[in-house]
Amino acid sequence: MSALLLSPEGAYPFLALDDRLLAHACRVEAYQASGPGGQKRNRTYSAIRLSHSATGISVIAEESRSQNENKLRALRRLRMAIALRVRKQPGGAGPAIPDTITVYFKQDTPLQVNQRNPLYPLVCATILDALYFEQGSIGDASRLLGLSTGRLNRFLGKDSDLLHAVNELRAHCNLKPLKQG
Repeated sequence: MSALLLSPEGAYPFLALDDRLLAHACRVEAYQASGPGGQKRNRTYSAIRLSHSATGISVIAEESRSQNENKLRALRRLRMAIALRVRKQPGGAGPAIPDTITVYFKQDTPLQVNQRNPLYPLVCATILDALYFEQGSIGDASRLLGLSTGRLNRFLGKDSDLLHAVNELRAHCNLKPLKQG
């Protein structure tokens, strides 16, 4: 089980940074990737490892022969890793939905956000913070977010990494895991 990281403001401050500032908050390492890809891959330092200083979370990207493409992939992965692991410390009235994503949490509409949408990690972090605040209860978290339990469950079932993070959080609260549907 990957450990939850608690922060007074959760993942929001990190996810709000643009790519340049987020990369600046990381140790960036370029290295030679092994495996298929031709001679160019074995001679160039195109693979990227990002280590986020504030959280200690590390990600890699080495699919492309382009260092720039790999850096962009690593930044997307880092955003998602932060969203899945960094939780807002409980206290007060509970987590609020950031203004930039309130459009996705409207009554009587499906919770639909494409995984390629730059705001997707923030949506996931908001849901996980609500679940953490409500001690893993899907029903209570869905009420806090203004969603039906069914809509929240359907959204969670569409992303295996998000569902895994939810189940780790529920295990932390001694609750049964959700099934992927």
